[in-house]
Amino acid sequence: MTNKIKDILKTHKYLLLSFFLPVLLLEGIAIAEKIQPFGSESFLIVDALHQYLPFFADYQEKLKSMDSMFYSFHAGLGYNFLGLWAYYLASPLNLVIALVSKSMLTMILSHLYVLKIALCCFTAAFYFRKRRGKDEISIVAFGMAYGLCSYMVGYSWNIMWMEVMMMLPLILYGIDKLIKEHDGRLYCFALFISLWCNFYMSYMICLFLILWYLLYPHKNIKEFFTNGFRFAGYSLLSGAMAAVVLLPAYLGIMQTSSAKLQFPKELWYGTFGNLFSRHFLGTTPLTMAVDDSKINLYCGILTLLMAGFYLAVREIRLIDKIRRLLLLVFLFFSFNMPVLGYIWHGFHDQYGIPNRYAFLYIFALLAMAYEGYCVLARGQRKISMGIYTSVILCGVLIEAAIQTVTVKMEMKTVYATLAAIIVYMACFGLYQKKILRKKVFTTLICFLFMIETVSMAVMGFQENGTVDTDDYFQDTKAITEVKKTYQKNVETRMELVSGRMLDESIWHTLNGMTLFGSTAQGNVVDMMDQLGFYTGVNEYLYEGATPFTNDLFSMKYQIYRPYDTKRTEFKLKESVGNVTVYKNTDQTALAYAMDNLVKTWDYQDYNPFYVQNDLAMSAFDVDELFHMIETKKPKLNDCKITSDNGDGEYVFKNSAADPDNMVFTIKSSKVRELYVHFDGSQVEHTVIEKNGEEILNGRLDSQIIYLGRQNKGDTIKIRMQLKQDDVMSGVVRLTAAELDEDVMKELAQRMQENAWELTSAKGNQLNGTINAQEDKTLFFSIPYDKGWKVKIDGKAVKTKALGKAFLTVKVPEGKHEVTLTYVSPGFKEGAVLSIVGFVIFLLILYLFRKKKISNIEQNSKENYDILRKETLPQNISGNNNKEE
Repeated sequence: MTNKIKDILKTHKYLLLSFFLPVLLLEGIAIAEKIQPFGSESFLIVDALHQYLPFFADYQEKLKSMDSMFYSFHAGLGYNFLGLWAYYLASPLNLVIALVSKSMLTMILSHLYVLKIALCCFTAAFYFRKRRGKDEISIVAFGMAYGLCSYMVGYSWNIMWMEVMMMLPLILYGIDKLIKEHDGRLYCFALFISLWCNFYMSYMICLFLILWYLLYPHKNIKEFFTNGFRFAGYSLLSGAMAAVVLLPAYLGIMQTSSAKLQFPKELWYGTFGNLFSRHFLGTTPLTMAVDDSKINLYCGILTLLMAGFYLAVREIRLIDKIRRLLLLVFLFFSFNMPVLGYIWHGFHDQYGIPNRYAFLYIFALLAMAYEGYCVLARGQRKISMGIYTSVILCGVLIEAAIQTVTVKMEMKTVYATLAAIIVYMACFGLYQKKILRKKVFTTLICFLFMIETVSMAVMGFQENGTVDTDDYFQDTKAITEVKKTYQKNVETRMELVSGRMLDESIWHTLNGMTLFGSTAQGNVVDMMDQLGFYTGVNEYLYEGATPFTNDLFSMKYQIYRPYDTKRTEFKLKESVGNVTVYKNTDQTALAYAMDNLVKTWDYQDYNPFYVQNDLAMSAFDVDELFHMIETKKPKLNDCKITSDNGDGEYVFKNSAADPDNMVFTIKSSKVRELYVHFDGSQVEHTVIEKNGEEILNGRLDSQIIYLGRQNKGDTIKIRMQLKQDDVMSGVVRLTAAELDEDVMKELAQRMQENAWELTSAKGNQLNGTINAQEDKTLFFSIPYDKGWKVKIDGKAVKTKALGKAFLTVKVPEGKHEVTLTYVSPGFKEGAVLSIVGFVIFLLILYLFRKKKISNIEQNSKENYDILRKETLPQNISGNNNKEE
């Protein structure tokens, strides 16, 4: 056994080094950055903190409780968990979270980063070893150039993408085997793993594979088509095997706001220099950017030199150079063409993470550069012309970038890049003068390449920054106690008034309303906006609630922290640790029987108070809930109103950004409960004062704000600071309203009289009873989803969407039992396809094995016959025949 291990280490030492060296490097960075357990910091930055970590917490709870994977009530009033799981959490490596406590989750995910990046280095090194045909230091250098490129470092917080990058080298080697050996097993399985782990990034790989295959050096037309059928067949098979994930994921993502096709109108983003300069040494990795033309491209200066060398040397066929160059040029132009970028991103906008497919370009460039390196490593000293041509080509490109760049570029990156080229050229000069032997020369430049890559990775992770888990999760224990005490079932909803993370309520697995994620349903986002909640393209937050919407959505408890300054209509319950619990005094339910007139509800008004009024009146036959308050024109400073519609909407132009560009004043003529709502895309900051004292500040637009009980003579001032940018104009729309408390009491009573009583809730099934005084519409405060099946008294009924957003069914007069069951759309069909796909794949494995055994037996028989003829003398053979 010991000898076998020694043989493995000897045979694969550089391949193993390509994994363990990045692990040591990244763990060293973790120690230096005080990442848990070496401190309290975490690599979970940007959306990894605000989205992915909370989703992992929900997933972990499901794994430990063996709860249904179809649905979760821990966000967004309820969501298709399988669809979200397929988008964020499907990697088998993530199952490790089931083995640890929640308190260790941030630490485990930080070190999963390390593992996944190291595996990217390993699979790339494996690909390069297969191309080179030997285990040597170069595969470590080029493998690390892929796994530690600026794309990987800058976007490493997108932990759910990493398996796709990990699989890319195996997929491409699988294509080699498919074409050269007619063996598509590795290609099929590697693509299946990629599709399973993240279908969105795998979509980009699939587009890339089509280009890769079309530009592959096929022997002839016949081979192109016959291999093409194999390529298509194995591709479809991998998709079928992953269908149980792909179909729910696809159907889920098609419900989002971003699923609406809207091709960009721009023809071009920027210049060649803006893009190519991102190759330079010292370029800071991007973690995110609003500008879609931004990109991470750095993957080593030696990569550029070897790519140029590939194009310059005669040892490589011209047609192969053209093929490689066409692919790179097309990808490079795609980065700068909005329409192509839109297609590459699955017909979606890029939303702050531009050019997500750049890893394909980087690997294609590295593959080309490695082919050049192999020629250099095999060749003689006569290839100096290729090196000089490469340096000249790089110099021309660098100069072109400097001349055409239109964004800020630090010249130190240019100097660092030129210095690196000079160092590599010096090594080549020593080799040419026979001071260095070839092996020493190639080892030296690979060693320098690794230093270059490692230095950039260290700098990149330092620039990325970390988050202090003590700051973000200090209240976890207290909120867990609150949850245990008050969250009895899915009907008991509770929310954090101000989360430290956008999805913090999901982190605590509260039955909440907040949801920030790429799978948020577009129709629900639109509806929450109409009702006065804060929303974004893929988010709706518990910011903007009123007594009516709290009752409607069964919001029973609010959790406050000491620094929260927002008012609440709820009553103080108790303090637990550093948080305070407030309770809704109204009785609430998960569903209500509404008058059928609710079908006429006008929910498309820009004024959320009108929208709520119309819902209350049409559903429960009450009077006007909110009374509008007339507001005067704002006082202006460095701002001019160019249009006024007389209903609180003002079109403006501003010449500067001042704390009081616009100041609205609302003076109370009586005691009342006051609410305001304003929209203003150009509003940078807002301060709200009551009688001269600041009560709220920050980003307060696009949501209803409760300003508390006002006494006669109280004065509210709303000070808006406008943005100072290229626009310097926009629209502000402000509405103030008074809550009619008597109508609210009557509304709460009628809602209680028509409440659905939840009797049991288990996994993806809810049971309850309703006593309808007449034929009504049963409204569930659950997002409408075709996965929900409803039965009344055991009989299936048709579901409909109220306002395109909420689940409803018709319920006849009388007392009835209502059962809801959820199965993610596409799961059943996907499961069937996956089973069929795996059966076919296993059959293919069996046939290959059978063929291999047959070939071994045939070869053994032929070898035996040859050996027999060579060892047996002819006369002995003849004598035996005579005796017989």
